Amino acid sequence: MKFSFLTFGCKVNQYDSQAARELLGAHWEESGRGEKADVVIVNTCTVTAEADRQARQALRRARVRNPGARVVAAGCYARRAAAELVAEGLADAVADGACPESLIAVLGLPSSRPKGISRFAGHTRAFLKVQDGCDRRCSFCVVPLVRGSSVSRPVKEIEEEARRLADGGVPEVVLCGVRLNAYRNPSTPLSERSVRAPARVLSRGPSNGSLSARQGLAHLVERLVRIPGLARLRLSSLYPGDVEPELIGLLAAHPKVCRHAHLPVQSGSDRVLRAMRRGYSARQVRDLAEALRKRCPGMGLTADVIAGFPGETEEDVRETERLLEDCGFHRLHLFPFSARPGTPAAALPPVSREEVKRRLARLAVLGNRLKRAAQEREVGREAEVVVESRQRGGWKRGLTDTYHTVMFRGPAGGSGALARLRITALSGGELRGIPA
Repeated sequence: MKFSFLTFGCKVNQYDSQAARELLGAHWEESGRGEKADVVIVNTCTVTAEADRQARQALRRARVRNPGARVVAAGCYARRAAAELVAEGLADAVADGACPESLIAVLGLPSSRPKGISRFAGHTRAFLKVQDGCDRRCSFCVVPLVRGSSVSRPVKEIEEEARRLADGGVPEVVLCGVRLNAYRNPSTPLSERSVRAPARVLSRGPSNGSLSARQGLAHLVERLVRIPGLARLRLSSLYPGDVEPELIGLLAAHPKVCRHAHLPVQSGSDRVLRAMRRGYSARQVRDLAEALRKRCPGMGLTADVIAGFPGETEEDVRETERLLEDCGFHRLHLFPFSARPGTPAAALPPVSREEVKRRLARLAVLGNRLKRAAQEREVGREAEVVVESRQRGGWKRGLTDTYHTVMFRGPAGGSGALARLRITALSGGELRGIPA
């Protein structure tokens, strides 16, 4: 029997597919590129209507390209629309999410406890899921409805997995979760767990004791950076409302921790943030960005932004632009608002499609300007990169710890190697470098 995976969506989905891939590999063989499979698993996303469309299209194509194969839908869209997918003949079976155990059960294979991952197929860097689900109920987000409440993995289990990845030569491990800084070590004794809320980003001094020293994300990072052979550790996304001061200190001080923070800001308007039920203000985002840059000069900041949330006005858009510029984000991930079934925002009067497109285009112009300004500041600096791929003409592409891509030539190793570069120029929208 041969199986194949097709994965959409976030880093958590990518991790889930890899964990399932390794578990299935104990029973069957994964098909090669262009090779037919007996079982095709499509790990879906449902964060937007476009994600739903892509999932349905992928399921249809799986049938066409693999005649007679069993098509299994997994992931968030599969969980939300299981009956619909089977009734329409798009899937022969639906797994409950994408966890390996559910796939094993659906496929009728002997049950076995997954041990995590030891590699990451198709990627230079490895994503490592430490947390899943979310306890917040933002008014536009369907993820808590399909992934459930926040659940964290034990520190020791994560350590073992990170050690396997490092021993396998993975140059960078990216910690990921649905809401990463909701991580709480479930192995912490009850007597050491705090009942108070996490420290807010406005905290300026040492920890106020709201998190046990052995409970939060900062403690997990401290444990992981001690692993021999682990060269770089990156945090995938930090919710702006509750970043531990200790975590900022690690980003600033530890050479293994990448100087990069991705913040799902979504809007710079306090009015819109309240309507979104985000639980933080634009001022808190500014204060967090300021704290990160003050403690860690050269910090790379990237952000998610939603355009066209119901009720968003022209002034709201201007406030978002001001926030993005004030914080100096060097890369923006822009999304049009997408009404998700079962969420409060889906019942609100929408902004017109034409206006949403106009606002996206406007934000894209700002994003390009901020990116160029940040790239210009990188010229003349030295940086360590993970070599990600080879390009045409002998060029290689590397990723800095601050999340800038650099093109270079030279004998600095192949994909997955670490290389020290001096950034020499900005040309055609790309940073160029030479081995230092």
